[in-house]
Amino acid sequence: MSKSRTGKIREVISAIRANERFLIATHVRPDGDAIGALLGMKLVLERLGKKADPFCRDNLPPEFEFLPETETVSALPPPDARYDAAILVDCGDLDRVGDALFDFIKNRVPVVINIDHHVTARPFGTSHWVETGASSTCEMIFDLCMHLSLPPDPDLASLLYTGIVTDTGSFRFANTNRRVFEITTVLVEAGADPAYIAQGVYDSTSPEKLSLLATALGTVEFHANSRLASAELSRAMLERTKTSYADSEGFINHLRSVKTVELAVFFREGSDGLIHVSLRSRNGIDVATFAQRHGGGGHRLAAACRIQGTLRAVRSMIVKEALEYLEGSGRVKG
Repeated sequence: MSKSRTGKIREVISAIRANERFLIATHVRPDGDAIGALLGMKLVLERLGKKADPFCRDNLPPEFEFLPETETVSALPPPDARYDAAILVDCGDLDRVGDALFDFIKNRVPVVINIDHHVTARPFGTSHWVETGASSTCEMIFDLCMHLSLPPDPDLASLLYTGIVTDTGSFRFANTNRRVFEITTVLVEAGADPAYIAQGVYDSTSPEKLSLLATALGTVEFHANSRLASAELSRAMLERTKTSYADSEGFINHLRSVKTVELAVFFREGSDGLIHVSLRSRNGIDVATFAQRHGGGGHRLAAACRIQGTLRAVRSMIVKEALEYLEGSGRVKG
C-alpha cells in the first residue's frame, strides 16, 4: 500500500474521529455500489458511536430493497437538521447529489469528506480519498474498515459485497482482479450470502420493468458493422409501462452483451430538459475520455454525461461523434 494512499485513508479517519453528526449522501439514480457504500458507511459510523443519516435524492431501485438499512434513506434532511460533517460516497462531483442536497451541504455543513473511485473524479471537500484503481467505492469502504479495525458483520458484509458484485458486473468486467476475490471471500465468510444477494439484485424483475426493457430494446440501432449499438428511453415509454428511470438501471448492458459491440450508448430523456447519456465499452475503448467532452466522466469502460436538447437531436449527435471516436483515437493503447 502506497504512503500517499495510506495518508489519504488516515486523513479521512482523522476527520471522522473529529466529528459526531454525519450526513451521508450518494449520487442521483443510485446503483448497487452507491447504495452499498451509502449504507455501509452508515453502519461503520454507527459502530464508531457516531450519528449518521443517509440521503439520496432518488428512490432506491426496487431490486435493492432487500438490503439492510434501505428504509433509513431519505431524500433530504429536515430544514432544521444540523451536521458536523458530510461524507459523499461514489460521487465524482459534489453536484452529483442533486441540487437540493448540494445546496444544503454547501451552505449548512462545514466539513465535507469525499470517498470515490471514478477515473475522472475531481477531488473536492475538506478531505478527499479518490482511488481510481479500486473496483468500487464499496471496496474502499472495506479498506476503511480494515484501517479502523472493524471487521464486517453480516449486514455490512452484505452491503459491501453487493456494491462490489454490481460494479464488477458479477465479476465479468476488467476491474475484477485477485484483490476483489480476496475481499469478497472475507465478506462471504463474514455473512454475505452470494446466492441470496444475486436473487435480490438479478432475479426480482417486475412485469412492468420487463415491459419497459422490451420497449427500449425496440429502439436499438447498430452502426459500423455492429461495433456500436445505441438505444433510447423516453418519458412517454415510462408513462406507458408505469415505470420509473430506476427501472432502467442496467439496460445498457444488454447492448454491450452483443458479441460484435465495442461501444454501447443508451439515451434517457430526463424531466429537466437534459438527455442522460450512458456509455459502456470493451476492447480498450476509453469512454471516460469521450464523456469528458460533454462535461461527464466515469470509468474507462463505463461513463456518462448529460446534454441539453431533444432525444432525437442528442442521439444523432452523440452517435455521430461516437462513430468518429471509435474509428479514431478512442482506443486505449496497451
